Order: sequence, then structure tokens, then C-alpha cells
Amino acid sequence: MNNLNDTLPDLMRRATENLEPESTDLVERGMRRGTTLRRRRTALFSVSGATAVLATAGVIVTGTQVLGNAPAPASGPPSSTVAAPKTEAAKQPTQKETLETLVTLLPAHLKVQKTEVWGDAWGNGAAVVVDDGKGASKLSMSISSNDGTCLQPQPVDCKRRADGSLISVQTDDPTFSKDNNPGGVLRNSVLVTNSAGGSISLMSFNALEEKGAERSRPKPALSVAELTAIADSKLWRFPPKQAVPTAGPDKPAPKDPGAGRPGVPARQTLQTLKKVLPSGLQASQPTTWGGGAEGFNGAAYLVNDGKGLSRVDAFVTYEVPVTKCEPERATTTCKVRSDGSVVGTTKEAPMYADARQAKDGVLQNLVQIHYPDGRTITLSSYNAPAEKGITHTRVKPALSTDQLLEMAGNKGWKFPGTGKK
Repeated sequence: MNNLNDTLPDLMRRATENLEPESTDLVERGMRRGTTLRRRRTALFSVSGATAVLATAGVIVTGTQVLGNAPAPASGPPSSTVAAPKTEAAKQPTQKETLETLVTLLPAHLKVQKTEVWGDAWGNGAAVVVDDGKGASKLSMSISSNDGTCLQPQPVDCKRRADGSLISVQTDDPTFSKDNNPGGVLRNSVLVTNSAGGSISLMSFNALEEKGAERSRPKPALSVAELTAIADSKLWRFPPKQAVPTAGPDKPAPKDPGAGRPGVPARQTLQTLKKVLPSGLQASQPTTWGGGAEGFNGAAYLVNDGKGLSRVDAFVTYEVPVTKCEPERATTTCKVRSDGSVVGTTKEAPMYADARQAKDGVLQNLVQIHYPDGRTITLSSYNAPAEKGITHTRVKPALSTDQLLEMAGNKGWKFPGTGKK
């Protein structure tokens, strides 16, 4: 059970983004390994698995190099004899200190053009745009404690070194799937976790940004060996470990509205979806996920009105009640109805925010209803047979937001609970 401060539309966007290797995963998951939204995000699409995203604001400083470079550290293969950096818990390193350390450790031939910092009590992050005369290249890094493992399920090579540290590396890895990477953005990445639980991750891109940009050079500016040498430096100071918040007498865990309520067969949700579809549509390829004691049901059909295939998704569950419209809601419109339900809609939303949108052109119509007792239903229609990774098959989604809203309000929907108190 998760608080719907992370709404289902937002989770749908983030979950589908995580169907592919993401550059931000390595940085953000290296910075915080706290409470995840795994169950609900996995629920939204049967093949999806996503971890929580650390939302931190970046402070950007532009211009020429503002911090001097020291001589470059020796480049070479990852060493098995390098002493693990010590985690210093006495004082939190500042974001500026983390940035200064990164710039100090850069090879001397790189010119820093722009810097960025972010962070919180769990860790710091920094990014720089560098140029070696062959094109600009972004370098992102994060430093944190409370980790102690290699990041999974990323397909990275994780090894334990002689000093007890763990190292994961990726070389010339596409930001997106190899068959859907129109910008040609590649990354070299290194994650080192020392025996004290301190982690540092670095990623070098062959572009000015990890997403939403075209490549600016054939390869990333820094090799895996160079990134490893930077990560192994003894200059880094790690933040103190943070106690993971737990519910207690002063802060009891919120009650799951779905607890104790009976489950609903996923097949029943599929049948309801078919019943509420407008007449005149050909429905094929039924799909379900969830069901049982999962506390959520998903169902989908491919429909055709004679103008091309369109996927239609339905997702029903109980969540912490939403009682008002909030600015961070992912839907374009939102209103509170007289019965207390909160209704949001989004019309023809692009599924990508980068070059892949021009390539695939998939759009989504979405509606969502939050009822005061925690019942939540989300319906989506796409102008393609899938939400991502495929070229659109029609100009617009087959079902409008008005049609989806009428379907979502049908009294025939049954909302599944977990069956557990």
C-alpha cells in the first residue's frame, strides 16, 4: 500500500520509463534505497518493475570552468588493492564540497563548461559538462551511504574486489533499448560500494544530457577505467548513514483501505472492461495482470474502430484516499465532484519527452477517479497497440477522455482488496 502522493498516472509514466535501462536509475538508486513503490508500479504493467525516484532540485551554475583541475589520476584497469574510502559519519559533506571533489579529480585535459548539484540528508549528487576538444559530454555522479549492495535489476556486471568493495560497470551502454535509441546516447558507468556501505556512482555520456538530447560525440568523454579511478579516490567524504523511518506509537502506519476487502478475479475486471467499451469496436488480444491477494487488477484490450488498432487499459485498486486536487498531480485537469470523488483527465499526452516521440508518436488519453473510500480506477487509450516501444497505428487514441470517463464511472466495476487484514 502506498500513499497516492505518487498518483497512478505519475506511476504509469515512471513505470513505463523503467521498462528500459535508464541513465537516472544508477544515480538516483545509488543515492537512496528507501521505501519503494514496487508493488503498484509493477502492477500497472505486467512486465514493469521500478524503484522509487529521488526527487531533488538541481542548482545549476553555467559558464566557464569555475574550479581548477588537479593533475589527472592515473588511468588503468580497476584495481583490486585500492583501499576502500572510509565513511565519515561525523559531518555531512556539502553539495559544494562534493562538486569540488569531483572537479578536482577530473583529468586535466577536460574543460568544465557547466555544473549542477543536488542532494539531501541521504546523499549528494553533482553533474558537470566537460569537453576534451572532441565534443561536450555530461558526467553525473552521486555519493551516499546505507547501500552496501550492487544495484539490481540493472544488467550490470557486479564483482567483489580484494578490499571487500563491490564494483559494477557498464561500457557504451545505450540510454534506452538498443533498438529504440534514436538520439544515439551512450553511457559509461561505474558504481563502487565500499565495505562500510558508502556508495559512489559515476556516469559519462556522449551527449549534453542523458535524456532528451542528441549525441554530441561518438563516445563518452571518460572511460570506465577513468571513472573507476575517480570513484576509488580517498578524497571523497560520504554522508552519515540515515536511520530508515519506521512506524511507531507516535507515527502509526496508515491503514491500507484494501486490507480485509476481498480480492476480485482479474478475469472479472477484463469482462467489465469489455462490457463498458463503446459499441462498434472490434476487441481482441485480451490481457490481464494482478488479481488474487495482490490488491490490484489490470485488464487490456486492443480495439479497432476501422481507423487502426488502439490499446485500452483498465486498472482498479484501493489506495490511500485522495480528497483534493494538488499541483503535483500528473493529470492535466482535476476537479472534486459533489460526492467527494477526485477526477483527473489527460488528453493526447505524448509517451516520450525525447527523440523517441518523433520516431514512435504514441499518444495517450487518460482518466482517473479517486473515490472517498480509497477506490481508484484508471482508464487509458493509446493510438498504438502498446504504450511504448512501438510505432503508432492511428492519428489519435480510439477513445476520447469523455468516453473513458463515462466508462470509468460505470457501477459495474469491482475494486479488489488484499484479502488480508
